[in-house]
Amino acid sequence: MYKRISDYGIIGNLRTIALVGLDGSVDWLCLPYIDSPSVFAALLDHEKGGRFRVQPADDFDSMAEYLPESNVLRTRFRTRAGVLELTDFMAVAFGSDDAEREPPCCDLYRRVRVERGAVRVGVLFEPRLDYARRMPELEFWPCGVTAHGADAALHLSATHELRAGQGLALGQWDLAQGDEAWLRLGFSSPTPERAHTDGASLAAVGERALFTTTHFWRSWLRRDETGREIRTGPYEGLVQRSALALKLMFHAPEGTFAAAATTSLPEEIGGVRNWDYRFTWIRDTSFTLQALFNLGHLSETEGYLRWIERLLAGRGPEDLQIMYGLRGEEDLTEQELPHLDGYKGSRPVRVGNGAARQRQLDIYGEVLDAALALSDYVGKIDAQLWPALRAICDYVTRIWREKDAGIWEVRGGERHFVYSKLMCWVALDRGVTISERYGFPADTNHWLACMNEIREEVYVRGWCEEKQSFTQHYETTALDASVLRMFLLGFLPCTHPRAVSTILAVQRELTHDGLVLRYSLDQTSDGLAGGEGYFLLCSFWLADCLVLMDKLDEAERVLQRVAATANHLGLFAEEWDPAWKELLGNFPQAFTHIGFINTAHRLMQAKDARKRHPKAPPKRFLSELRHKLLMPAVTLNQGHRVSSLSSGELVAQLKKTMNQLRGAFFDSTSGRVAYERMRNSDLYLRYLDYARNLRDFHPETLTGREEKIAFWINLYNVLVIHGVIELGIRDSVKEVRGFFRRARYDIGGHLYAPDDIEHGILRGNRKPPGAIMRRFGEGDPRMALSHEQVDPRVHFGLVCASRSCPPIDVYTPERLDEQLDVAARTFLSSGGALLDRQSETVRLSRVFRWYAEDFPNSQDELLHFLAGYLHDQEDASFIREHANELMVEYQKYDWRLNR
Repeated sequence: MYKRISDYGIIGNLRTIALVGLDGSVDWLCLPYIDSPSVFAALLDHEKGGRFRVQPADDFDSMAEYLPESNVLRTRFRTRAGVLELTDFMAVAFGSDDAEREPPCCDLYRRVRVERGAVRVGVLFEPRLDYARRMPELEFWPCGVTAHGADAALHLSATHELRAGQGLALGQWDLAQGDEAWLRLGFSSPTPERAHTDGASLAAVGERALFTTTHFWRSWLRRDETGREIRTGPYEGLVQRSALALKLMFHAPEGTFAAAATTSLPEEIGGVRNWDYRFTWIRDTSFTLQALFNLGHLSETEGYLRWIERLLAGRGPEDLQIMYGLRGEEDLTEQELPHLDGYKGSRPVRVGNGAARQRQLDIYGEVLDAALALSDYVGKIDAQLWPALRAICDYVTRIWREKDAGIWEVRGGERHFVYSKLMCWVALDRGVTISERYGFPADTNHWLACMNEIREEVYVRGWCEEKQSFTQHYETTALDASVLRMFLLGFLPCTHPRAVSTILAVQRELTHDGLVLRYSLDQTSDGLAGGEGYFLLCSFWLADCLVLMDKLDEAERVLQRVAATANHLGLFAEEWDPAWKELLGNFPQAFTHIGFINTAHRLMQAKDARKRHPKAPPKRFLSELRHKLLMPAVTLNQGHRVSSLSSGELVAQLKKTMNQLRGAFFDSTSGRVAYERMRNSDLYLRYLDYARNLRDFHPETLTGREEKIAFWINLYNVLVIHGVIELGIRDSVKEVRGFFRRARYDIGGHLYAPDDIEHGILRGNRKPPGAIMRRFGEGDPRMALSHEQVDPRVHFGLVCASRSCPPIDVYTPERLDEQLDVAARTFLSSGGALLDRQSETVRLSRVFRWYAEDFPNSQDELLHFLAGYLHDQEDASFIREHANELMVEYQKYDWRLNR
């Protein structure tokens, strides 16, 4: 008898996942990887698929839960005679950033323990290899059994006796209160000693594995690599479970994510919409990055982007597939397995996915959106990635007018899907932003022109006047929930009349009880027979739109409705059947968990923003302004400290924490760092505690040019940002008269303001612009730290919290010169040096006027120096050739708070 999809929990080891039912049966497991052939597949064929079951031999009822903050599953059985606890997990080594990359260890442990009374335990080990196409040969030994296949073997060790059945192994153990038994399932060919572990040793090994695995999950869940404050309120439990489920679908060796743990769970019971989701989709990239970063997990975020970088390397955009195998496989040929019954008779069962060869133009927008998102979080983007991203944008300008298969991978022919046009616009929009922010060369004028063409075409051909809504594609009046993304990605604001009417139309035609269909099968054909359930991710898109419309109560009702579809363990599938009140589709579904994390985070942020105090009334504002203008110098690192750090630890933690603050409070909507929100955060308080350690730091202990320059640039930048936060700067550092002299740190008993660091130390005690005196007078002990030789590139690394200054970076002695070169290229190419060929004028940042003595003296030498850092080689060549003839002008400096 088939179970409901919602009856299952999952366990895994960052390579594969097992589905464990409420009856204690492992009904789905592929080894060694999640996309390998199955060894148990009762999920897809109750009779032939095979299973590994542990349960009471007598009648029982059961319940399941996870050990807190872990992926260790505990199922409790209640019989007339007693209560049995079954603990299931797959071993993961603690501290497994390295262990995750080791050869696969696929040990699945099952521990049974009688809590009360006496229970007769029944064990059924029924392996069926290669999607139940191969019956293994069983070899029994004193402490277990081995199932031999053509290419691999399963080794089951047990602390109690197993006996032979026909193609299976059985156990029946009478256990009393306090008794326990262990089973361990291993894959491939372990050493004889490991395979033939005696019962006592297995119990000891199992206990150690349980401890380290539980420790791993709890440590991972509590890890904070970004400093983002995760306030998820009443949704904390579901968000944590979503995070743990998402981590299970992370393929550690490559940094990829599987879309789901299963294949062929149907979108309609008895239907044909049964697909293999054990692969990684390009379009999941930006969603996944956002969810992981919101949860504070930067390692997986960076690992995923490295996979994208490897994917783009050596490939043209025309060669990108929409999905790949978890190890980068391109051949995902779709096959049907007619020998399997399918879940509750839902056939065919498919392995592989033919949609991999479809043309879906939205993937280019997903990649560029992900790249921009990551640069928002970490404050930079690898220049080596830009040629591939630029090639994608150039490619989009050539192909955006063409048809494709769309986001839903329809099999009824290509169309002009509105969502695909939207994502082509997104690709170009993000490309323009990246190019302008970092000064990367690109034909942005052409990209902007194409963006306008796309917008105008979608406005005309993608709009239904009758329904007052954007449509699924140009040839239909049918609606599609994917158009909600138009208002989440910046194509139109949610408050625009067309956005409002489209959202209302989606609610009217596609929404029932807060749940949203992808599209109506009564109004559009996708080339497949049968129906499907409500697509849970689409409901999150609706909730997100409602949040942006400031309809928070309505958004919360939608979120709560979707949350109610989770099973008893907090796991979501892809879809929901409201008639039968059951989950549908592959399970668990990464997209749904990602959507839940992001929507819960967005909603709680919006609710927090409502609680913040409104802007001060005019009287209070004038009082604050007067205070800022007359404010005395402030030493920012006074007060009691909690931590005690060594010099090396202090420097590292100051850099790390300030960089986390910048990323954690980057507001991607406005494109700026929200300094005003930092002050009461835990991360800021942690930074303040570290800064107090500077009172015992002695900078004269720094050795070597690189270490000294890197330290002082980093300290200047964190001191400026600290001053912006602590002094309540709202719009510009000019609000505080003499800001760069008044904000100070006590370092080793001496006071240092930003001006002291910049002019006294990094500029060799040269006079500040417009000043008549140097920062350090005769006999000042700080003079010993002054650099005699000025490196002009430091001006491209110093951040004054204004829009005209460079983006912040964290400098290291090991890469200092490389980083300063990157800073110079970024600053100059993103507006620090603008060439107007028609008027033969170079407009330079005012930095070059203020600090003229730090740069080459003559105009010819200066322009040659600057040309060497421009990304645009045509502009660089023109400047070199006409250096003596060009007119030089200086730009107005924009002191508003920086990006």
